[in-house]
Order: sequence, then structure tokens, then C-alpha cells
Amino acid sequence: MAKTAPTPAIIAPADSFEQLQASATDSVRRDARRVRDSVDRYREHYRRRLEDWLQLRSRLDQRLAASGSGASPQALRAEHEALGRELARLQGRLKRMDVAARQLELVSSYLASDDLQNDEPTLSDADLSPAAISLRIIQAQEGERQRLAEEVHDGPAQVLTNAIFQVEYLDRVIDDSPKTARAELAFLRTMLRDGLDEVRSFIAALRPPSVDLGLTQAIAEAGAAFTTRHGIAVEVSVDGIDQRVPRDAKAPVLRIVQEALQNVRKHAAATRVLVNLAGEHLVISDNGRGFDVMRLASARRNFGLQFMRERAELMGSSLQIESRQGEGTRILLRIPEVH
Repeated sequence: MAKTAPTPAIIAPADSFEQLQASATDSVRRDARRVRDSVDRYREHYRRRLEDWLQLRSRLDQRLAASGSGASPQALRAEHEALGRELARLQGRLKRMDVAARQLELVSSYLASDDLQNDEPTLSDADLSPAAISLRIIQAQEGERQRLAEEVHDGPAQVLTNAIFQVEYLDRVIDDSPKTARAELAFLRTMLRDGLDEVRSFIAALRPPSVDLGLTQAIAEAGAAFTTRHGIAVEVSVDGIDQRVPRDAKAPVLRIVQEALQNVRKHAAATRVLVNLAGEHLVISDNGRGFDVMRLASARRNFGLQFMRERAELMGSSLQIESRQGEGTRILLRIPEVH
């Protein structure tokens, strides 16, 4: 029986690949427009709720001014405070939606570009120029500033705004209703103390890391401070790390540990963190809820994790993330070599 000749491989014509790229580009562009439209509608909803809040504030002020006896319109005030909390939630969601829209727009522009030079370089590229390294440093700095600005806006700035409202209310009731004034003062004191703690955490993040006495001690102090402030146990076991990390890499390593701890606080819902040496890696692991690493990898920017990756790359190292939903997270930072 004659053998059947093998079927030749079918090579898709070049124009079919162009069609696939065009289809992908159009799909992302449509998604970007839909998300942007949703953001605009959400922003309009937020604006209307903000107007409601301002009107409630005006009505509350009028009631307080007309009461004379110092009696507090509790129902109106409770409604005003509830709407304020709703606005804070809406603001946070609006911010996340706006970030998603911007990222989709960037991806759309990236796919539409035919310029191969626009591909983002990585620090593992052997021919990476000093100019490209400088650009990455600037990008990392701008990312830090943006994150800090957002945290200050959502934290201390909001506390101060609420404190101003509390002081205005106290000014109206302090003479006629001392009992109400004392209760409001207690609430104001607690709010300002919480705001001060948050400001101190920002100052600590901005202050140059104290590694002169050794990276081992600096990491231990960072873990202890984190436990005291947030109630999440941090166990540190990094003896010998000072002999293995170059002097100019110690501050970036500490920054990465600090950022990893902040990510645990914000996202992990963990009760315990372990920072230890394992072979050639510094490992930060938690017992939190974990996340889908593949979904994370598909995003072009991952905020805190991107910050850590960039710091690792800038000191000639690398960072690996291991996580599964419900099984915690491990961050492995390859220890930079001493030259």
C-alpha cells in the first residue's frame, strides 16, 4: 500500500496576523471607551451625591443656628454623616475606575503603535542605555509621589476636613449644651489621634531608611513598628543578611520589605507575616487571602508590587511572586550579589 504523503504545514498569510492585531486593537479600544463612559456616568452620580451632602450640611447649619437651645437635630446629623461615608466609598471606587480606564487607554495606544522602539525595555536587557535607566528611576519616583498624594488625600486630608466640621459644630453648641460638646470633643480627639498616626507613618516612609546600624536591625525594627501600629504579627529571621547584601543595596532592600508589609496591611487580611532568608532569596510570606497571580500578571501596572519589582531591577536583582487565593502570598527577592 502506497504511503500517504504528509500534509504540508499550513502557514497563515501575513495579512491574517495583521487582521488579528487589528481585531485585538479594536476590541481594547471599544473596552476603553465603555469603561471611560462608565467612569463619566459614575462621576456624575458622585457629583449629585456631593450636592446632596452640601445641601444637608446647609440644612443642618440652619437648624443649629435656629435652635437657640443647643438641641442637636440628631436625625439630620446622622443622615449627613451616613452620606459622608457613602461619598468616601464612592470616591474610592471612582478613583479605581479612572485608573482602569487610563490603563485600557494606554494598552489601546500601545497596540495601535507600529513603532517597535516603543516596547518598554527591562533592566535585564544587556544593551539598556543609561538614559533608559534614568527614565525608569524617574518613573519610579513619580509613581511613589502619586501613591503618596492619593494616600494623603484619602487619609489626613479627609481627617482635617471632618475636624473642621466638628469644630464648627462645637462652636455652636459649647455654651448651651456642655454634655454634647464633651462627647464631640472626645470624638474629635480620637479622630485627630488616628490622623496623626497616619501622618507619622507617611513621615517614616519618606525618611531615608536607617540601615547604618545594619540591615538585620533595620528590618527587625520595621517589623516591630508594623506590629505595634497595625496589630499584625511580624516574625523576622534574617541573620547574616548584612554580609550578603552590598552596602548601596541595603536601603532599597529595606524599602521593598516596607512596601511588602504595607501591601499585607492593605490587601491580604493576614494575621501573620514571616520575613526570612531562604537560600539566595529574602522571602516575605503571609497567611492572608492570596490572589490570582495570572490575573495580576496581565496588568501593566500593579502599584505596590510594581514598585518592588522596579526597585529590585534598579539594583540588579529580581522579584518573584507566589500566591493562590486562600493560601497566602510569598514574595521572593533575590539577594543582590556583593561585588
